[in-house]
Amino acid sequence: MNAPRPVYIDRIGHVSALGLSAAAAAEALLADKKALSWRELPGARYPWFALPLAETDWTARARGALGRIGAELAAGGEISALPLFAGSSALATGAVEARARADGDAAFSFDDIAAFRTETSAALGVDTEPWLFSTSCTSGFVALEAASLLIGHGEIDEALALGIEFACDTTLAGFASLGLLARNDDDEGLILGEAVAGLRLTARATAWRIAACRLGTDGYSVTSPTPDGRVIAANLAAALDDAGLAANDIDLIKPHRSRMFSTDEPEEAALDLLFGARRPPEITLKRRLGHTLGASGPAELTVLLALLETRAGQARYGQPRHLLFNLVGFGGSTATVIIERRSRDGEKN
Repeated sequence: MNAPRPVYIDRIGHVSALGLSAAAAAEALLADKKALSWRELPGARYPWFALPLAETDWTARARGALGRIGAELAAGGEISALPLFAGSSALATGAVEARARADGDAAFSFDDIAAFRTETSAALGVDTEPWLFSTSCTSGFVALEAASLLIGHGEIDEALALGIEFACDTTLAGFASLGLLARNDDDEGLILGEAVAGLRLTARATAWRIAACRLGTDGYSVTSPTPDGRVIAANLAAALDDAGLAANDIDLIKPHRSRMFSTDEPEEAALDLLFGARRPPEITLKRRLGHTLGASGPAELTVLLALLETRAGQARYGQPRHLLFNLVGFGGSTATVIIERRSRDGEKN
């Protein structure tokens, strides 16, 4: 069997609490800006990273955010006919909540998912029906893997891969009931947020190549990985093997690092197992744009790529050739993505 062909990142789009474009988010990250707000539940309020949109209606906000992503991804050419892959933890739940607040009908049906699919495509400016994935925090990277596999095996030449997470009271209440949310910015615990981010993937050589996208499962617990980190370490090692790299080839790590002991400690142990005392530099993002759940992978990947394209970002972090992204999700899902920087003509730097 022929080896899969390389898959590259052609365009990125990003909307988060950091900004309404990838460039704006990178600028805010460099300026150390943080737009923390609050969300209310009965008897409590929690810090929250909201999209800085003028719209207040849930559907209007979703359309506005997706439209911005579509515009960024279409900057390199028409996207209307491209296959679309999207990951989200909440899917259409926020829309159901908005409908319940408006008319008292909180019933959920598969029609809501169908509507979400149609609305997503229409707002992006895409005519194709999206494939949807929901695997907790790894959802966006699952969408990325699905698109990459089809491009790599020659089934398609281009695709869009998105992570989508909008405000959802059900999600917030669920994490609150487990006692996992921070009560202020300094607390341990999750600070959730909204984001939409997308990547236009192609078989044509560009500056950034997806060297590996390895998904795994850790069945130790519904809410936390194996404490000694060995399952996460195995997924990290498998991704390195897929990329044909050794641990000392990695120049920059973006760990999951959610400030939740049950995931941070195992991940830290896994990174120790893999890198030992020669740990590469790290950048953490969840306390800058929020833990955006199913959108985390694409949201954090796109803002970091945008950051590393700026002179100020390169002055701070250099020009790393190999970036490693790691995610740890509820339900035992894990995801590791390795990105390789290449020159514009497709050759390695």
